[in-house]
Amino acid sequence: MGNLLGNEKFEVEVDGVKIIVTEHTVQDQQVYRLIFNDKRPPLVITRVSTWQGAMWTSVPQGRQPEAETFGQIVALYLDRR
Repeated sequence: MGNLLGNEKFEVEVDGVKIIVTEHTVQDQQVYRLIFNDKRPPLVITRVSTWQGAMWTSVPQGRQPEAETFGQIVALYLDRR
Protein backbone atom coordinates (compact mmCIF):
# COMPACT_ATOMS: atom_id res chain seq x y z
CA MET A 1 0.00 0.00 0.00
CA GLY A 2 2.89 2.38 0.57
CA ASN A 3 5.27 3.78 -1.96
CA LEU A 4 9.03 4.28 -2.00
CA LEU A 5 8.84 8.06 -2.30
CA GLY A 6 6.88 8.82 0.85
CA ASN A 7 3.51 8.63 2.51
CA GLU A 8 0.34 8.51 0.46
CA LYS A 9 -2.07 11.40 1.07
CA PHE A 10 -5.60 11.57 -0.23
CA GLU A 11 -9.01 13.04 0.57
CA VAL A 12 -12.39 11.33 0.79
CA GLU A 13 -15.84 12.67 1.61
CA VAL A 14 -18.47 10.84 3.64
CA ASP A 15 -21.91 12.31 4.32
CA GLY A 16 -20.60 15.81 3.65
CA VAL A 17 -17.56 15.41 5.94
CA LYS A 18 -14.20 15.81 4.23
CA ILE A 19 -11.46 13.53 5.55
CA ILE A 20 -7.76 13.92 4.80
CA VAL A 21 -6.04 10.54 5.01
CA THR A 22 -2.28 10.07 5.31
CA GLU A 23 -0.54 6.71 5.19
CA HIS A 24 2.37 5.93 7.50
CA THR A 25 4.54 2.93 8.30
CA VAL A 26 5.20 2.25 11.98
CA GLN A 27 7.34 -0.78 12.83
CA ASP A 28 6.47 -2.44 9.49
CA GLN A 29 2.73 -1.84 10.06
CA GLN A 30 0.67 0.37 7.73
CA VAL A 31 -1.40 2.91 9.66
CA TYR A 32 -3.68 5.66 8.39
CA ARG A 33 -4.24 8.99 10.09
CA LEU A 34 -7.62 10.57 9.38
CA ILE A 35 -8.21 14.28 9.90
CA PHE A 36 -11.87 15.34 9.81
CA ASN A 37 -13.20 18.79 8.91
CA ASP A 38 -16.06 18.50 11.42
CA LYS A 39 -13.95 19.18 14.54
CA ARG A 40 -13.80 15.56 15.79
CA PRO A 41 -10.30 14.51 16.89
CA PRO A 42 -8.00 12.82 14.38
CA LEU A 43 -8.26 9.04 14.15
CA VAL A 44 -5.41 6.57 13.54
CA ILE A 45 -6.45 3.18 12.17
CA THR A 46 -4.76 -0.01 11.04
CA ARG A 47 -5.87 -3.35 9.64
CA VAL A 48 -5.18 -6.34 11.88
CA SER A 49 -5.64 -10.08 11.56
CA THR A 50 -7.48 -11.95 14.29
CA TRP A 51 -8.75 -15.48 14.65
CA GLN A 52 -12.06 -14.13 13.31
CA GLY A 53 -10.42 -12.62 10.22
CA ALA A 54 -9.09 -9.20 9.23
CA MET A 55 -10.58 -6.07 10.79
CA TRP A 56 -9.86 -2.37 11.22
CA THR A 57 -8.97 -1.04 14.67
CA SER A 58 -8.08 2.34 16.14
CA VAL A 59 -4.68 3.17 17.62
CA PRO A 60 -4.94 3.49 20.53
CA GLN A 61 -8.02 1.34 20.92
CA GLY A 62 -11.30 2.93 21.96
CA ARG A 63 -12.84 4.21 18.73
CA GLN A 64 -13.63 0.83 17.23
CA PRO A 65 -16.94 1.71 15.51
CA GLU A 66 -15.29 4.65 13.71
CA ALA A 67 -12.24 2.54 12.82
CA GLU A 68 -14.39 -0.12 11.18
CA THR A 69 -16.53 2.40 9.28
CA PHE A 70 -13.72 4.61 8.02
CA GLY A 71 -11.37 1.66 7.48
CA GLN A 72 -13.79 0.27 4.91
CA ILE A 73 -13.85 3.64 3.15
CA VAL A 74 -10.03 3.80 3.11
CA ALA A 75 -9.89 0.24 1.74
CA LEU A 76 -12.34 1.11 -1.04
CA TYR A 77 -10.24 4.11 -2.03
CA LEU A 78 -7.03 2.08 -2.04
CA ASP A 79 -8.61 -0.68 -4.12
CA ARG A 80 -9.73 1.85 -6.76
CA ARG A 81 -6.41 3.61 -7.26
